[in-house]
Amino acid sequence: MMFHTCNIMTCHGFTTGILAGCSFAWIAPVMIFFLVAFARKYIGEEGGIPFSFIGAIIGGMGAYLLIITFTCSYKFALIAGIIGAGLAGFFIGNMTEGG
Repeated sequence: MMFHTCNIMTCHGFTTGILAGCSFAWIAPVMIFFLVAFARKYIGEEGGIPFSFIGAIIGGMGAYLLIITFTCSYKFALIAGIIGAGLAGFFIGNMTEGG
């Protein structure tokens, strides 16, 4: 059994074409970014809950890139990125008091 990894930068390991695997692999980080931006606005500022924008971006994108590299599945990577962004945003927000 061979160990297979995917590269989001070169689209190696993904199907290429319009609305194929590589396209979705590039759309998912944009979705994570906008979810974090909306969470910062509505949870952090409007809700008064400590939420770190920078921590959420690092946690979300880190989890996303790690999962997509080793599993080649943009669906699982998107879910992991959203969970990572939420957890990192709240934990780092509580440590830095919402910074």
